[in-house]
Amino acid sequence: MKTGYYAVARGRCTGVYKTWSECERQVKGYRNARPVLLQSKLLMIIYRKFIKQSDALAFILKNSISNHAGDGKSSQSELSSTTELQKLSSSKPSFSQEENIWEGIPIVYTDGACSFNGHVGATAGIGVYWGEQHVDNISEPLLRGPPTNNRAELEAVIRAVQMAIQRRYHQLIVRTDSNLLIQTMNSWIHGWQKNGWKTSNGTTVKNQDLIIELNGLLKNINVRFEHVAGHVGIYGNEKADQLAREGALHYHQTKS
Repeated sequence: MKTGYYAVARGRCTGVYKTWSECERQVKGYRNARPVLLQSKLLMIIYRKFIKQSDALAFILKNSISNHAGDGKSSQSELSSTTELQKLSSSKPSFSQEENIWEGIPIVYTDGACSFNGHVGATAGIGVYWGEQHVDNISEPLLRGPPTNNRAELEAVIRAVQMAIQRRYHQLIVRTDSNLLIQTMNSWIHGWQKNGWKTSNGTTVKNQDLIIELNGLLKNINVRFEHVAGHVGIYGNEKADQLAREGALHYHQTKS
């Protein structure tokens, strides 16, 4: 068995893996996947084995930001990214504060599914994916409130955070394809609380019961929300989506 630290900078799920089998699942069949080769031209480098975990993390940081194949020309955004990378590389305290505190932290993928969203006969389910055949994976119908996609997304995160607290985790990374959820919990909630749970146009905030519940849970654990694109082959997200859709199949059966 191959051993070491396997850094996946581009693949189904980026990160550092301790076994080759875990790394292989993220890159096998992934478009443009290839290991580092000693060639003069820059390649689409997406994974590499390291002895030290710190080197693996540095590889991900570098290649997910500034490793581009091309003719040597750089756009303004690419130059900006390179500049930011140089700042990070030369500022060890900043890197330590922003990244090292999340090293080795559990990662969970959450998703909600709803068929006929907003219409009569809608069915909704939640999906929580910790890993292959993980005991804490969840695939259930949405049991509270009207069956909508946004409620299912929130409920899935609530269940994941509850489990993390139960497991006595101090930190958790939640990956979701819902920008709405991330904006809600990271930004909008603060204004809504001050405005009596009214939006900027004066309407009542939807799903505030779940938002309030989740916000209360977040006082007991340090959670970082990370956005992932949905339905583009990201393994963890696809598995969470599958669990949510399977949960929605049991919606009417549970409600009846």
